[in-house]
Amino acid sequence: MAGAKYKQIAEDLREQITAGALRPGRQLPTEPQLAAAYDASRSTVRLAIGLLIQQGLVETRQGMGTFVTEPATPLTVVLSREEDWQAGEPADSALQPTGKRTRPTTATFQAETACADAEVAAALNIAEGSPIMLRRTHRYLGKDPWSLIASYYPMDIVKGTALEQAASSTKSASLILAEHGHKPVGYRHDIYARMPDSIETAFFQLPRPVPVTVVNRTVYDASQPVRLTRYVYRSDRLRLRHEMGSIPVA
Repeated sequence: MAGAKYKQIAEDLREQITAGALRPGRQLPTEPQLAAAYDASRSTVRLAIGLLIQQGLVETRQGMGTFVTEPATPLTVVLSREEDWQAGEPADSALQPTGKRTRPTTATFQAETACADAEVAAALNIAEGSPIMLRRTHRYLGKDPWSLIASYYPMDIVKGTALEQAASSTKSASLILAEHGHKPVGYRHDIYARMPDSIETAFFQLPRPVPVTVVNRTVYDASQPVRLTRYVYRSDRLRLRHEMGSIPVA
């Protein structure tokens, strides 16, 4: 069957890529050449190539052909990393990639009032539809998109503070909260993967369907949640690590 044939072709090419016979950057044979080599129709070959594209193993370059892609180099983020808010570090400074001399930079900042959806409402222990303050940043490593970060605050907590304003602040958000009686004392992570929405697809410049990893960090004062910060990353560029106790440095 043609269906089984294209999977067999894709699997054989995948094994060649994995074994190094087809190295990153190398051009695959043309469709007629592959069709002849596998005794298959060109439509079957296209299906096989399409499957490899979905798997991120090859990419088609307009007018040039199909090439083996360079493997993505994932970066490690330590979940137990906290922002030093007392020293003025923003929430964006948490969950930084390790081993990188170049730190992520903020290219875009947005702030607006919104209504809490079900997920945000559950995290902040407020009613769905309640007013919240939403502050968003787009983070880059050099010229490469790194993460989308959105922080959500109950409106009654940020009322009268700099966080209520639709502008960036020179103070860390946690320091502002602490100065208004909501000193952060702990946090919780909820982590999951899903397919990206249109905004995430555009930001990460995804040429194919790639899942994103979502890290929701809910920050608590002594009695209630005061902020939900959502970090969104490309799943194929991320490794998450949790450290406890004293970790020797190699």
